[in-house]
Amino acid sequence: MKIIDLTQKITKDFRTDIVNIVLSGSKYHAFVHQFHLSSMAGTYIDFPGHIKEFDNGFDSSNYPVEKLFMVDATVIKLNRSGKQREIHSEELEAAGVALDTPAVIVDAGWNALKEKNQDEIYFFEKDAITWFISKNIYLFVSDVYENHKDPRGIFVEFFRKGILTICNPANLEKITASKVKLCIFPLRIPGATQVPCRIIAVM
Repeated sequence: MKIIDLTQKITKDFRTDIVNIVLSGSKYHAFVHQFHLSSMAGTYIDFPGHIKEFDNGFDSSNYPVEKLFMVDATVIKLNRSGKQREIHSEELEAAGVALDTPAVIVDAGWNALKEKNQDEIYFFEKDAITWFISKNIYLFVSDVYENHKDPRGIFVEFFRKGILTICNPANLEKITASKVKLCIFPLRIPGATQVPCRIIAVM
């Protein structure tokens, strides 16, 4: 068994105070961290209720933990060399991996690029979005999602179907198996439908 941490580090947006405390009659200095984080800090999970119109009553505090622990996931790795920004269903099919699990990880190779221009980021076309939905998944992990200048609606369509998304994962290139198990640990905050999370792949 091999464990791969797919979580980005959160390296800012908090400060550390030192508090004097007394334990067992001795004085010590305790570090107390003050966090001021965006819900999109590091690697984060979106529940469908992140868009109000698709709120299904689940958030980071009440989503069933059994649906986030040791979830079977199919890994699709794309070789995007020489291709346009758009990812179509034909390219997903050509990867030759049967998507027969409730979760999918797509490694489009974006994170592995040494130089990244957000205006050139890859994105899923509408036919690819429909393709994923047809596979009856409920958990989607990818290093790319949307064309922000001309949205194709991946989040709208996924949330409409109750599909959770995990954004900004790390180390996808370290996954060498076509199937893994995923463990996702979001911060448990009532009412929060987008929160930082820890995500682990088990090979």
